Amino acid sequence: MGSAIIRRAVAIAGLISALLLGGCQTMSRTAFTYDDIAAASPDIRLDFQRPADRDHYVADANAAALSSRDGHFDLLALSGGGAVGAYGAGLLVGWSQHGDRPEFEVVTGVSTGALIAPFAFVGLDEDAALEAAFTDGRSDRLLQARWAMSLVGPGLFRQRPLRDLVAASVTDDLLDRIAAGHRAGRRLYVATTSLDTQGQVVWDMGALAASDRPDRRQVFIDILTASASIPGVFPPVFVALAHDGHTVRELHADGRTTANFFIAPERLMLDPDLLANAAGGRLWVAINGRPDARFSVASYSGVGVAARGLDAMMKASTRMSVVAADQFARLRGLSLSVAMAPVGSSENNLRFDRAWMQGLFDQGRAAALSGTAWTRDPGLPH
Repeated sequence: MGSAIIRRAVAIAGLISALLLGGCQTMSRTAFTYDDIAAASPDIRLDFQRPADRDHYVADANAAALSSRDGHFDLLALSGGGAVGAYGAGLLVGWSQHGDRPEFEVVTGVSTGALIAPFAFVGLDEDAALEAAFTDGRSDRLLQARWAMSLVGPGLFRQRPLRDLVAASVTDDLLDRIAAGHRAGRRLYVATTSLDTQGQVVWDMGALAASDRPDRRQVFIDILTASASIPGVFPPVFVALAHDGHTVRELHADGRTTANFFIAPERLMLDPDLLANAAGGRLWVAINGRPDARFSVASYSGVGVAARGLDAMMKASTRMSVVAADQFARLRGLSLSVAMAPVGSSENNLRFDRAWMQGLFDQGRAAALSGTAWTRDPGLPH
């Protein structure tokens, strides 16, 4: 259903374009360089091209490994997946009800996983709010076509409904509780993709929540909205970087464009110092979808071929990320457990109606309650 929605919107936009004899238009932007971004980049923004950012992340992650209160270091990585994030939400709630969900020292999120991550970080007390965010119907009208406006700027659907959905969950109380976890040594990270640098940017959301910035809530919402803004589907988000008098408006989009999930930033996966003190810890990867290849007779059309090709590319990238996570875990003496949504769920990742998402949530909760959600051997075919 998700791909059908996009195909319909593309067809309508194309018809309008033909009728208006319009061409592609762009918004002019003030020119800047990477050095300008680096100069304006606040401490919460980490892109790992700079040694200082790499050192910062390694030091904080290693400190988080020592902050455990239950004797285990636990890291939870939440993937992208659109509406299938409802499965991941149900997984966490069912895990709580099963009685053995740990307190995570590090939580990372990408795209829809970024929307789940703040709830997962705070803990079991936020399960009711997490369930409501994915099942109470607030996403029913998420996909609102921009129609002719899609010819003037990027994105087939309006950004405002997505931003409003994010804002409904990001309360001052939630931010205060995230800040408390951050001050206790735990870490919450969310990834976006900078369309200007073409690289992954990781945001220290706990540090943002714990800051005295008067705009902390607005920036928090901006980053989560950007992380979930699928290129071509939703418009990207301008994030203002202001530091020591330097201001740059950087353009950010869906974090899964560069990595569908991350247990560590790509540039640090081979750093021998990262989590070298966490032996015996546990890595948990919740994939909101199925990265295994699925046979289907491909549509021989421009949109159909593009959609099928992009889906194959994303699945292959996710499989390689699982392989990299497995190797990372082996090298550091960590265990790796992976959970995935049901077969076929990925074909409907833009289906945001309440009944579909409730069904996915229920499946995630049931899998966790039965103790069958997690596997040490994901067995991904190529």
